[in-house]
Amino acid sequence: MSSLPRLTGPQADALADRFLAHCRTAGVLDPDAPSVSWPEFHAFRAHLQTAFEVPTTTLTPLAARVLYGLAAARRPATIATLGCFAGNLMAWTSGPGFGPRPLYPGRRSLGLDVAAEPVALASGNLRRAGFAPGARAVMGDAFDAAEHSGEDRWDLLLIDIDVPGARKSGYARLLERWLPHLAPGALVVAHDVCHPVFAWDLRDYPAFAEDRGAVASTTLPVDACGFEVSRWPE
Repeated sequence: MSSLPRLTGPQADALADRFLAHCRTAGVLDPDAPSVSWPEFHAFRAHLQTAFEVPTTTLTPLAARVLYGLAAARRPATIATLGCFAGNLMAWTSGPGFGPRPLYPGRRSLGLDVAAEPVALASGNLRRAGFAPGARAVMGDAFDAAEHSGEDRWDLLLIDIDVPGARKSGYARLLERWLPHLAPGALVVAHDVCHPVFAWDLRDYPAFAEDRGAVASTTLPVDACGFEVSRWPE
């Protein structure tokens, strides 16, 4: 059986626009949230490709567009990425506010990982790419929400932990730890909710998010991994 043809750049842009339009309809983005400037995205993407070293990733070009688009639409001043590895997912959500050509002024983007090597890799990537000083990767336990938040409230939380032996089963507990530190109208993006390997781990996550106060939540099957995007009340 032959594989499906890869999307062209314009096709991927158009499909990402459809996913973002769905987010507006589903209520996780405001109906009048800004649209993505795809020329700005492509300039940013070309810059990352020259500056970032990413040994391996499951993030597809379409998923990167959607992450960038969510941030460009929501314009979060504060972002926390739980499980930052090489800083790849962190870069797409942080680029609009902290990249070398920001669309809006970001204040703090925090990337967390429990191991020193991925934090060093992410830090080097962010530095080479010219991200603002407010974007930093640090070593720490993602479950220590209060310690990492301080007085900050987070406009966008991205969850992508992978714990040896437990894999993705900690997403709900992690969300519960960070809930008191979310800003009004915060977005929470959970990665890998569509992946069959993690189906059992994440089977109850969308219902858990709604039970804990999300006013809207939607699954985006952008690729084999997918995202769950939830929004908290203003």
